[in-house]
Amino acid sequence: MAQPVITKVSKITTAQFQTIVITGSGFGTHKPYTGDTDYISLLDESASPGWQAGYEPYNDTVTLIVQKWEDSKIVLGGFSGAWGTYNYILSVGDQEQVEVWNPQTGLGPAQLVVTVAGESTTTTLTSMPNPSAKGQAVTFTADVSSTSSTPPDGETVKFMKGKAELGTGTLSAGVATFVTSTLPVGTSSIFAVYGGDSLFAGSKSQPVKQVVQ
Repeated sequence: MAQPVITKVSKITTAQFQTIVITGSGFGTHKPYTGDTDYISLLDESASPGWQAGYEPYNDTVTLIVQKWEDSKIVLGGFSGAWGTYNYILSVGDQEQVEVWNPQTGLGPAQLVVTVAGESTTTTLTSMPNPSAKGQAVTFTADVSSTSSTPPDGETVKFMKGKAELGTGTLSAGVATFVTSTLPVGTSSIFAVYGGDSLFAGSKSQPVKQVVQ
């Protein structure tokens, strides 16, 4: 009998609910479920305390959402159970060890270690008024969001003109603002940058063409 082999694991982020695809061979089959079994494990040894999800003998309270289990592909929908309790979360840079056993033969585990990436964010920038008059105050508003939540209040967004930093704003409910009245006459290309943290990946907005008349 062939041992199961993991050839690839899709990006694992810090989000609780996400699509994780494990590809390879010899996985056997299993019906979809949410909880623990003897046949799959995601072990996060980088966390403090370290924790495991999905493996019943470990008796952890974090479980997996298994959406599909085929011989060459397993699709997960993220984590359930005690996610967020006792630091049972994923952080950027954590080493996540993925293990799979074949439910029909018991062979395994196939193993692969994946580095956790930050949950993707999107930064959107707007300005008001646009166009503006020379010396008039212009408010730039950056909205930072992700699919599941917003970055924490108090984090910083930079407002940039090329390589020059015009100023910063502080996030509150996913929104940061910056006001300036010193833009030169003409068109300035302004963009916003969110730097990210231990949970969220950074992102940069599309530029806003601010016209000063």
